[in-house]
Amino acid sequence: MPSIHLSSFLQKLHYWSVWAGVRWQLLGALVALALVNVWLKEEYGQDDSNIWLVMGVFMKFVLIAFVGLTVLSMLTVLLTWGYFLNLCQNKKINIQAKLGDGQQAEAGKVSLTIALVGNLFRPLLGTVNARLVFAEKKISEPVLLDSGIQQPRQWWRKGITGTGQTLLHDRGIYDVQSVLVSFRDMLGLLSLPVSLPFTHQLITLPVTLAPATVRAQPNATEEQTYRIDIPKRVEGEHVNYKEFEMGDNIQRIVWKIYAKSGQLVVRIPETKDPYASHLYFYVCFFSSHPTKGIFETELLNVYKDKVRNLFEALQRNGYEVRLPQDQEVPKLAGVNEKKGELFQITAGQWQNQVTPSAFVKAGNAAFICLTSLVASNEIETLLKNLPTSVPLVVIKLSDAIPSPFQISVKDIFFKPETKHADHLRQPWLLSSLRRDLLRNEKEIAALLKTRDNTWLTSTIAFDK
Repeated sequence: MPSIHLSSFLQKLHYWSVWAGVRWQLLGALVALALVNVWLKEEYGQDDSNIWLVMGVFMKFVLIAFVGLTVLSMLTVLLTWGYFLNLCQNKKINIQAKLGDGQQAEAGKVSLTIALVGNLFRPLLGTVNARLVFAEKKISEPVLLDSGIQQPRQWWRKGITGTGQTLLHDRGIYDVQSVLVSFRDMLGLLSLPVSLPFTHQLITLPVTLAPATVRAQPNATEEQTYRIDIPKRVEGEHVNYKEFEMGDNIQRIVWKIYAKSGQLVVRIPETKDPYASHLYFYVCFFSSHPTKGIFETELLNVYKDKVRNLFEALQRNGYEVRLPQDQEVPKLAGVNEKKGELFQITAGQWQNQVTPSAFVKAGNAAFICLTSLVASNEIETLLKNLPTSVPLVVIKLSDAIPSPFQISVKDIFFKPETKHADHLRQPWLLSSLRRDLLRNEKEIAALLKTRDNTWLTSTIAFDK
């Protein structure tokens, strides 16, 4: 979304500018026309040649035609906007909006469809745009409502609709609070807004990365509610049989032994492992830096991508992966329980209340994931009570935002793909948070050298 690369002040300025009916282009056009008029009078005001007289008449004709069309477009904008306000007050407008598949989408460019159902008009020589207004003063990209919604067997449309895309960069929950409809003239000099209440929630999932290979074994088991008994087919070994007793299944009687000795014996059934193994994956969102800003938000996005990659890699081991929570996450209607762990990763936020040592249960943990935002002394406290068989990975975040000097040979000949966080590269290089991370990562690296089965890495690519 456009708001992520603005400071707090500029973000609010951008948000409120969308609500302004008179746009800066109108003021700029009036100033430009006035300056041009003054310049022409000074340069050619005393010129009474025939060429200048003809040019003066022609310029007046063009000016009258241009101003006339502009005023006509503005008048139709005012009329259609007033009529639309009347329809809204009488509740004759129905709003329909769909982001992604309606419930979730991967972070990035997300499809957006907005429809206004009702007997409304578009301005002559103008357009109708619509935006979604999110919580925390975030606004989607505008969608041009340029298509009609036709009624069956009727020539008059029942509404207008439009489809576009908007950038939802942050991984998490987007709360839609309203729809902002704007009526614009042909030059975009006027943009008369109407805010319509509309509530919706969308989950933007972490981005899928290249598949990784991670090996892990469960460290705890959970008992099933039933057992599965399968007869063990072993011939000639009496240790696998017992004498027949009342209540035994007669289908397990070994008739060959009965024919030889006249003794009724039954096979001892083989009992499968009555325990279902689960792999507990402890993902910690603890941060020793409680402040929240654009850097922390971007680091959280990168961390969620890494955690999703690691979570899916652990699932490929064939075990059910469970994620204990270190914070309360909201429960959204329509979220499939089978995808609850992925939603839990998506909804996680940095917190400084529950430390890793208090969060992780060493007797259950099969895999642990932290970030370099955790102070080295906190990691040292965790390692004191953690068995060496439990893998621990610390995601390195100092290089999560690439350096502005990081280029490849391909970039010399081809323009590199523009990424949303490119504007953060130079500020991140000089930020105090990056310096603190580098210092902390150096201490973490020295600490992890004394213990096996631990990693400080920015790439999930290991096989253990």
